Amino acid sequence: MTVSINSEGKGWMSIALTGAASTDNGGLGAVANPEGVSLIITRSVFYGATNSTGAANLGVGVAANATTKATDIVNDLAMAAVAGKMYNASAIQATAKTEITAPALWTTDKYITFTGSASTAGLTGTLYVEYLRV
Repeated sequence: MTVSINSEGKGWMSIALTGAASTDNGGLGAVANPEGVSLIITRSVFYGATNSTGAANLGVGVAANATTKATDIVNDLAMAAVAGKMYNASAIQATAKTEITAPALWTTDKYITFTGSASTAGLTGTLYVEYLRV
Protein backbone atom coordinates (compact mmCIF):
# COMPACT_ATOMS: atom_id res chain seq x y z
CA MET A 1 0.00 0.00 0.00
CA THR A 2 1.20 3.50 -0.83
CA VAL A 3 -0.08 6.71 0.71
CA SER A 4 0.57 10.26 -0.29
CA ILE A 5 -0.56 13.64 0.84
CA ASN A 6 -2.46 15.74 -1.63
CA SER A 7 -2.79 19.36 -0.55
CA GLU A 8 -5.62 19.91 -3.03
CA GLY A 9 -9.12 18.76 -2.33
CA LYS A 10 -10.27 21.07 0.41
CA GLY A 11 -11.52 24.61 0.22
CA TRP A 12 -13.93 27.15 1.56
CA MET A 13 -15.85 30.18 0.44
CA SER A 14 -17.86 32.97 1.97
CA ILE A 15 -21.05 34.14 0.32
CA ALA A 16 -22.38 37.58 1.27
CA LEU A 17 -26.17 37.88 1.43
CA THR A 18 -28.25 41.05 1.23
CA GLY A 19 -32.00 40.72 1.72
CA ALA A 20 -34.61 41.72 -0.85
CA ALA A 21 -38.36 41.78 -1.32
CA SER A 22 -38.31 38.73 -3.63
CA THR A 23 -40.01 35.51 -2.58
CA ASP A 24 -39.14 33.71 -5.82
CA ASN A 25 -37.32 30.40 -5.47
CA GLY A 26 -33.65 31.31 -5.56
CA GLY A 27 -34.80 34.94 -5.64
CA LEU A 28 -32.17 36.18 -3.19
CA GLY A 29 -29.41 34.70 -5.28
CA ALA A 30 -27.72 31.56 -6.50
CA VAL A 31 -24.08 30.49 -6.63
CA ALA A 32 -22.78 28.04 -9.22
CA ASN A 33 -20.22 25.43 -8.23
CA PRO A 34 -16.91 27.33 -8.59
CA GLU A 35 -14.47 24.41 -8.74
CA GLY A 36 -15.43 22.50 -11.89
CA VAL A 37 -15.63 19.20 -9.96
CA SER A 38 -18.17 17.74 -7.53
CA LEU A 39 -17.90 19.10 -3.98
CA ILE A 40 -18.80 17.55 -0.64
CA ILE A 41 -19.94 20.31 1.72
CA THR A 42 -18.44 19.34 5.05
CA ARG A 43 -19.54 22.29 7.15
CA SER A 44 -21.32 25.59 6.81
CA VAL A 45 -22.09 28.44 9.16
CA PHE A 46 -24.52 31.32 8.66
CA TYR A 47 -23.69 34.62 10.36
CA GLY A 48 -26.44 37.22 10.55
CA ALA A 49 -25.10 40.79 10.61
CA THR A 50 -28.44 42.62 10.53
CA ASN A 51 -32.04 41.44 10.90
CA SER A 52 -34.64 41.48 8.17
CA THR A 53 -37.30 44.12 8.78
CA GLY A 54 -40.07 41.57 8.19
CA ALA A 55 -40.84 38.12 9.54
CA ALA A 56 -39.18 36.09 6.79
CA ASN A 57 -37.57 32.67 6.83
CA LEU A 58 -34.43 31.88 4.83
CA GLY A 59 -33.96 28.64 2.94
CA VAL A 60 -30.53 27.76 1.55
CA GLY A 61 -29.51 24.57 -0.18
CA VAL A 62 -28.06 22.73 -3.14
CA ALA A 63 -30.54 22.82 -6.02
CA ALA A 64 -30.71 21.49 -9.57
CA ASN A 65 -30.86 25.03 -11.00
CA ALA A 66 -30.64 28.67 -9.96
CA THR A 67 -34.41 29.07 -9.55
CA THR A 68 -35.29 26.13 -7.30
CA LYS A 69 -35.68 26.40 -3.53
CA ALA A 70 -33.59 24.01 -1.46
CA THR A 71 -33.27 23.83 2.33
CA ASP A 72 -30.62 21.21 3.00
CA ILE A 73 -28.12 23.82 4.28
CA VAL A 74 -30.41 26.30 6.07
CA ASN A 75 -33.92 25.00 6.70
CA ASP A 76 -36.19 28.05 6.80
CA LEU A 77 -34.45 29.96 9.61
CA ALA A 78 -36.30 33.05 10.92
CA MET A 79 -34.38 36.20 9.89
CA ALA A 80 -36.04 38.79 12.15
CA ALA A 81 -33.65 38.18 15.09
CA VAL A 82 -30.35 36.94 13.65
CA ALA A 83 -28.16 40.03 14.14
CA GLY A 84 -24.85 39.12 15.72
CA LYS A 85 -25.63 35.39 15.82
CA MET A 86 -24.06 32.35 14.15
CA TYR A 87 -25.96 29.23 13.11
CA ASN A 88 -24.77 25.76 12.21
CA ALA A 89 -26.10 25.54 8.70
CA SER A 90 -25.47 21.95 7.57
CA ALA A 91 -27.79 19.04 8.19
CA ILE A 92 -25.10 16.34 8.04
CA GLN A 93 -25.85 13.38 10.32
CA ALA A 94 -23.07 12.70 12.81
CA THR A 95 -23.83 9.02 13.49
CA ALA A 96 -21.25 6.43 12.45
CA LYS A 97 -22.19 4.33 9.43
CA THR A 98 -25.03 6.70 8.51
CA GLU A 99 -25.31 7.74 4.88
CA ILE A 100 -24.96 11.47 4.49
CA THR A 101 -27.98 12.72 2.59
CA ALA A 102 -27.83 16.45 3.31
CA PRO A 103 -26.54 18.70 2.06
CA ALA A 104 -26.64 17.23 -1.39
CA LEU A 105 -23.46 16.62 -3.36
CA TRP A 106 -22.69 19.94 -5.08
CA THR A 107 -22.05 18.70 -8.61
CA THR A 108 -20.83 20.98 -11.40
CA ASP A 109 -24.36 21.50 -12.72
CA LYS A 110 -25.97 22.50 -9.37
CA TYR A 111 -26.30 25.75 -7.44
CA ILE A 112 -26.54 26.90 -3.86
CA THR A 113 -29.78 28.89 -3.84
CA PHE A 114 -31.08 31.45 -1.34
CA THR A 115 -34.86 31.83 -0.93
CA GLY A 116 -36.90 34.08 1.39
CA SER A 117 -40.43 33.12 2.47
CA ALA A 118 -41.33 36.83 2.62
CA SER A 119 -39.42 40.07 2.20
CA THR A 120 -35.94 39.83 3.73
CA ALA A 121 -35.27 43.55 3.21
CA GLY A 122 -32.74 44.86 5.72
CA LEU A 123 -31.05 41.48 6.14
CA THR A 124 -27.30 41.18 5.72
CA GLY A 125 -25.25 38.12 6.50
CA THR A 126 -22.64 35.69 5.31
CA LEU A 127 -22.77 31.97 4.60
CA TYR A 128 -19.40 30.29 5.15
CA VAL A 129 -19.06 26.98 3.27
CA GLU A 130 -16.28 24.45 3.74
CA TYR A 131 -15.97 21.70 1.16
CA LEU A 132 -13.90 18.83 -0.21
CA ARG A 133 -13.20 18.38 -3.93
CA VAL A 134 -14.24 14.95 -5.18
